[in-house]
Amino acid sequence: MRKIAHYRRNNHPNSGFKERLAWQLSKGPKTGRELCALFNMSLAEFNSNIQDLLRRPGETMKVEASDPVKVGRAIDRTYTLARKPRRVLPTTRNDCCVSRKQLVNRSEEKRRQCTEAAQRRERLMKAGLYPVG
Repeated sequence: MRKIAHYRRNNHPNSGFKERLAWQLSKGPKTGRELCALFNMSLAEFNSNIQDLLRRPGETMKVEASDPVKVGRAIDRTYTLARKPRRVLPTTRNDCCVSRKQLVNRSEEKRRQCTEAAQRRERLMKAGLYPVG
């Protein structure tokens, strides 16, 4: 079965804004007015949506804006894609026990795996290769 794009899975009007923006900007730099026409929204709506992306660039993509140009009563900018979108996978959660109480309730095989994983983590922490916190 073909996978549906993420922005089509939700029902709210701005779902998938980052994905659609990345797709349009990957073709080349565009102004805010051009992007508004593509996304069927007003320039004020577009500016409010993109301000969050400009203030806090996410892990997946980074957008840069040129200096603002006043067009009538609205402000317009030229947007470029500074870093191509990349897939960021969430860290996988290890199914190991953490506390002694959990360790007692596990099977012998699982208990051995958990102790080995804890020893591995301890060794990496001492070497400074494992993020603590």
